[in-house]
Amino acid sequence: MENRVIKQGAVEMSVVCSDLSLLENINSLLGEKGIIAVEDNEGILHYIVDGRSNRGAVAGRVTAINPVRTAEQEKKEAYLDLCIKTVLREYGFDLALMGTVLIYKAVYFSIKRSMPMLTTMKSIYVETGKEMGLSVEQSERNVRYAITKSSLKNMRSRAVVRCIQARVERRFGLRDPVA
Repeated sequence: MENRVIKQGAVEMSVVCSDLSLLENINSLLGEKGIIAVEDNEGILHYIVDGRSNRGAVAGRVTAINPVRTAEQEKKEAYLDLCIKTVLREYGFDLALMGTVLIYKAVYFSIKRSMPMLTTMKSIYVETGKEMGLSVEQSERNVRYAITKSSLKNMRSRAVVRCIQARVERRFGLRDPVA
């Protein structure tokens, strides 16, 4: 039942080893601030607001939360969306195919999170397919079908995704243009 807290700058990490320790940690955090924000894998913030002691203050805490994206963030996301769809169309992908949607999601979330692309196609299939209720095999089949209908039909799946991501990153300004 060890609870270790590591503080470094604006990041605090608590390592808990039991359910009781987890609950105690959350309870102490809620006691201090009255609110906790947790970010999931897609960058969505989930808030827990403590209304146990002062129910009247809950409304103030909720309205103090400002999850509204700025106009600049919305423009950036819209431009990223446009870049990915444009590159997919340039390669002849049908945007209505499930495999194309899976490729789109893999590239979109990789760039949006500023994280490198997952190392294997299986991990890409697992990550992108699970939110759509697809198995790894279904995701793989859908991606391969979308690739066979595109102008990149002679390339392997991983090479296709890397190629698309590289083109999108150039358009989005994350890579130097090809000389």
